[in-house]
Amino acid sequence: MILNFKKKGGEKIFCIGLNKTGTTSLGSFFEMNNYPVANQRAGGLLLKAYLKRDFNEIIRFCSSKDRVVFQDVPFSLPYTYQHLFTKFPDSKFILTIRNSPEEWYESILNFHSNFYNNGKIPTKESLKNSNYIYKGWSWELMNGIFFNNNDMLYDKESLIKFYNNHIETVLDYFKNNKAKLLVINIANKSDFYRLCEFFKIKTQDIGFPKITSDDIVNRNYSCDFLK
Repeated sequence: MILNFKKKGGEKIFCIGLNKTGTTSLGSFFEMNNYPVANQRAGGLLLKAYLKRDFNEIIRFCSSKDRVVFQDVPFSLPYTYQHLFTKFPDSKFILTIRNSPEEWYESILNFHSNFYNNGKIPTKESLKNSNYIYKGWSWELMNGIFFNNNDMLYDKESLIKFYNNHIETVLDYFKNNKAKLLVINIANKSDFYRLCEFFKIKTQDIGFPKITSDDIVNRNYSCDFLK
C-alpha cells in the first residue's frame, strides 16, 4: 500500500465543482489513497446552515483534524469556497467540470429522473418525498439553490446559466491565487495525472473510480460521522 497523505498543519482540500461533475468519484479517489475524506452525508446535513448563510457552522465542521478532503454539498455550492479560502488559506481547491454545460445538464436531469421519479422528470412532490439524507432534503437543495424558488423545475436555460456562472465566479475569485486552484475534467485521462502531480500522489491507479447510483446512496447513508 502506498501512503500518500501526510498532515501539513491546516491544509485542507476542497472539491468545489457542482454536483454531477465527478465530485463523488474524486472523493473516492482520495479515500483510496489514504486521505481522510469527510463523510458526505454529514456534510449534506450542513445544507440548512448554508441556506441561512451560516458559514461558521460549516467552518467548524471543516476545522476537525480528522477531516481533510471535502466534496459535494455544501462545499460545491456558491460562496462556500470564498469563506473556506479565507479561513484555510493554505488549502487547495479543485473545480471539476464536464465536457460542456449541456452534458452537465443532461447528467443531472437523467440522474435525478432515475433517482427521484422512476425515470421521469422529478416533481416538487417527488423531491419532497425523497428520503435522501433526510425527507425533504432534495427539495430544499434544488429549490433553494438551483431553482431559486422558480416554478420552472429543471429549466435547461436556467440550470446551464447556473453552471456557467459557478465556473466563471470560481475562476475569477482565484485569478490572483491560481496555484491554489486545480480545474479538471475527470473524463480526461490527462487530468487524472495532473491531479496526481498537483498533490504529489503516488498511485498504481490509472484513472478515477467510477461511482454508480447505488454507491452514492450507500455512501450518503453511512453513519460514520467521524470521517
